[in-house]
Amino acid sequence: MPKNKRFFYRFLMSGALVMTCQSFAHTKEIAKSPGLPAGQAPQVQEVSGQASTFLGDRLNQINQTLQSAASVHRYRFISLRGQDVLLATPDYDASSAMWKVEYQVDHGDWKPKTNREPQAIRDLKPGSRVNVRVMAAEGASFGKADYRMVLGSYPHMQYDLHDEGGFLKIPYGLTRPSFLATQAYTKVLLEATFTDSKAYPLAGGVMDFRLEPHEGYAEINKVLTSDSRGKISRFIEFGRCEGGDLAGDFAHPSTGNNIWSTRYKVGKYSAHNVLLESLDDKRQEYAFGHICKRSLVNRSGS
Repeated sequence: MPKNKRFFYRFLMSGALVMTCQSFAHTKEIAKSPGLPAGQAPQVQEVSGQASTFLGDRLNQINQTLQSAASVHRYRFISLRGQDVLLATPDYDASSAMWKVEYQVDHGDWKPKTNREPQAIRDLKPGSRVNVRVMAAEGASFGKADYRMVLGSYPHMQYDLHDEGGFLKIPYGLTRPSFLATQAYTKVLLEATFTDSKAYPLAGGVMDFRLEPHEGYAEINKVLTSDSRGKISRFIEFGRCEGGDLAGDFAHPSTGNNIWSTRYKVGKYSAHNVLLESLDDKRQEYAFGHICKRSLVNRSGS
C-alpha cells in the first residue's frame, strides 16, 4: 500500500477513536447528572390524555401554573399504609378563583373541593389511590393561572423544647407561674417529630415555632420542615437577660446539697402544624424561664 494511503487510513482511525471516546465521556456525564433537589416541586407537563404526576410518600406542596384555560393538571397520591390523606388549597377563594380542584378515591366519583378549608380523606385501605385534577373554573378565561395545593399524608406533630444543657432547673413551685416548662440562659434545643396516621415517619411536615424569651424581648420565629426521618432539630440562641424576679432558693443533690439563688424572667413559646391550617389544634402556649443570674447562697457543710 502506498505510504500516503497508509497515513490517510491511520488519520481516519485516530479521528474515529477520538469521537468514540468523546461520545462515551458525554454518556457518562449524562448518567451522572444529578436529579431534582430534595423537596423540589414535581415538574408538571401539559398533557391532553389521562397521564398523572405521581407524588411521593410524604406531604407534598405543589406550586404550579395552568398554561391556559384548556389545561388540566392531574396528580396521584397512593396511601401505601392506608394512612389518612390531606388535601389543601391554602390560597383558594371559590368566588374569585380562576381554577378549581376535584378529587377521586380509587374508582369512586369525582368530587369538587368547594372551599379553601383543608380536607382530611380518611378510612382508606392500604394502596388506595387519591386522584386530584386542577383545571379552569367554569366560564373562566385566562392566559395563565397560578395555583397552590397540598397533597399527601395527614401530618401529626409532636415537639419538645429542651432546657439548656448542664443547667439546674428551678424546681416547681418556686417561681411565678409555678411551672416553667423550659428554662435556659441563652440557648435551647428544639426537636420535633412528624408522623402519618399510622405512626410512620413523615417528610414534608411544616412547623411554625415562636419563642419570646421574656416579655419585651423580640419574638423569635422559625418555620421548619421535617426531613426524610420525619425529624426537625434546631438550636435556637438568644441574648442574656438582666435583673429579673428572685426565685425561691433550692438545693440539688447533684451539687452536694449546695443552696442556689436564681433571678429569672418569664416568656412563652408555642408551635403550630402549619399545613393543617384550621384542622390543627388550637396553638397552646407554654411558660418559658429566661435565666438571668444564678448564685451560690450556701455551700454544703458550711
